[in-house]
Amino acid sequence: MLSKETNQRLTFKKVERLKSRKTIESLFIQNKYLKIYPFKLVWLVEPNNENDSLKMGVSVAKRIFKSAVKRNLIKRKMRESLRLNKPFLSQSISQKNITLSFMLIYIGKEVVSFNEFDTKIKQLMLRLGDKIKN
Repeated sequence: MLSKETNQRLTFKKVERLKSRKTIESLFIQNKYLKIYPFKLVWLVEPNNENDSLKMGVSVAKRIFKSAVKRNLIKRKMRESLRLNKPFLSQSISQKNITLSFMLIYIGKEVVSFNEFDTKIKQLMLRLGDKIKN
């Protein structure tokens, strides 16, 4: 699927996945976050030392959703929405020479529809883009 604005493929590549334990720990140590219920977004900006400028991860608490099936359903919805709304954030960081790492955490108590996921994540991406520009 191509993005309507930029004619680029909307993908979630392996290099864009947040996997480094060191980076994840520094995300939570620095503790910059945004909240729009049912999401919390913890983010970190570093100088760009690699080709990839965006790293993202998703998380759902095991203590809230005991069933792995529900947790995986929520994570799939979150990744799909991030994939579709990535251009909103890519525009903000393309001019700067930075690496943006963030973790999207689901803090809701129930599973909501994909449309609600999409609108809330879009709002988070726009807010995060504004924070990075400043």
